[in-house]
Amino acid sequence: MLDGLTILRQVKKWAFADRNAHRLWLDVKETKKCALQLYLSEGFCMEGTLREGLRTGDEYESLIVLSMLRREYTGS
Repeated sequence: MLDGLTILRQVKKWAFADRNAHRLWLDVKETKKCALQLYLSEGFCMEGTLREGLRTGDEYESLIVLSMLRREYTGS
């Protein structure tokens, strides 16, 4: 079974090395602090918050948007 870090690195490789993407983005629930720290530690930059952008039952949750550019992935 693959862990989250391994999967995230494979997705980054697929996007930038295999698919030649310029930009990779994701969003994460504001309450998922562990996942947010993982994304930040892997070079993703916070772009902003979609306030109450996700409805879960009778509640609304905010999503944090993060991204990485090719030059950030390659270091050039």
